[in-house]
Amino acid sequence: MMTCKMMKRWLACVAVAAVGVLLVPTASAVSPTELLRVEQNQSFQGACCFSWLEKVKITEPASVVPVVVTLSTDYQATGFFFIGISLNGGICQFYGSSVLAPTSSFDNFFDSQTHQWVIMPGDGLVPGKNTFTLCGGGFSPTDIVTLGFNTLSVRISK
Repeated sequence: MMTCKMMKRWLACVAVAAVGVLLVPTASAVSPTELLRVEQNQSFQGACCFSWLEKVKITEPASVVPVVVTLSTDYQATGFFFIGISLNGGICQFYGSSVLAPTSSFDNFFDSQTHQWVIMPGDGLVPGKNTFTLCGGGFSPTDIVTLGFNTLSVRISK
């Protein structure tokens, strides 16, 4: 049986835990323009570089800060493919990892990769709206890549 003293200690512990939960910052919601989730296969053919049509947007503060763009995808590829980002409609740039390797079989086999690019203010970010479009292409005009289920996102670096 709990004594009065034990009950007070227990209540004090519960109160401290409750205050701790209240003080923990909650995850901020992601704007729909900062996240794109694709659930349907899309195939692209050709030599580098052209738009793959998937894009996300973010609004930069007056004092521009770095952003992190992340692509996580299932894919099939008949050859090596470059993969990059077009910033604000510019040319396809490679800000980090940039290659999808050929998959061993193009029949119902998908490989998975995650690419993360850090884009700095000097790379062309501007105050206000910035658009990040997935781009790339194969080594030859006959190369084909099929992107399966994938997620493209952009977040302001803090």
